Amino acid sequence: MSKLGELGLSSYEEGAYRALLSLGSATARRVSEASGVPTGRVYDVLNGLEARDLARSTDTEPTTYAAVDPETAVERLLAERRRELDARADRYESIATDVGSELAAEVPTESRFWSAELGDETAVSLCGEVYEAGTDVVRSAMADPYATAPWERYEPEIEPYLETVGGASARCLLDAAMLEAAPPAAWEYVDAAEDCAFRATTDLRVTFDLVDRERVCLHVPHPLDAGERLGVVDLRDGDLADRLAAWFDDLWAEAVPLAEMRARDSGG
Repeated sequence: MSKLGELGLSSYEEGAYRALLSLGSATARRVSEASGVPTGRVYDVLNGLEARDLARSTDTEPTTYAAVDPETAVERLLAERRRELDARADRYESIATDVGSELAAEVPTESRFWSAELGDETAVSLCGEVYEAGTDVVRSAMADPYATAPWERYEPEIEPYLETVGGASARCLLDAAMLEAAPPAAWEYVDAAEDCAFRATTDLRVTFDLVDRERVCLHVPHPLDAGERLGVVDLRDGDLADRLAAWFDDLWAEAVPLAEMRARDSGG
């Protein structure tokens, strides 16, 4: 394709325009002879050039045609291409907006479920992906199956949890029963947690994580094995997240900070 072709001229239009430049002013028949544009097409081609302000015609008989100067012609062709590109960009932006809305509407509320025993490496990795997405607040409520499981079963999840919630302000609400069964080593994690606050309550019944009040991870206890987790349901449900966040915040306000509990236990 020639450069004029890239600017929007067909091969016949380019041939006719170049013929007019060399002829100065000519009839359609003369342009056809000089350019090779078929006689049956030359009038349409010349009228098309005139409609695009690349040529002018006279009212004489026979009608003659003349090309505008090359610099003007190139500027007009370039302006046409810019308008086409702008229109195409607007169309693509409109399509992208429509497609984005359609895809968003198709995302299921329940996005996935994975089997995950306590301390399982897969669970640690998948939950870590959820926590890392948090940019505002991560709320974690830990009850069953943690409250009825030995410390050794879920200890492998604690350090990765504290590392991955570092990008958000994390609040971890624990079932008080977990503290009764936890060894002294558990306090080392609490002391090292710079971005996570811990509190304990006796009113917690379920385990879940809320990420930025738009994502919910529900931990499902195993129905046949006390102290074990069947799996995790990962939900993207803003309404549910709002309700759980309000419930969590009420419990958090009444819960006891772990530092205060430790001070009581030590007699301080």
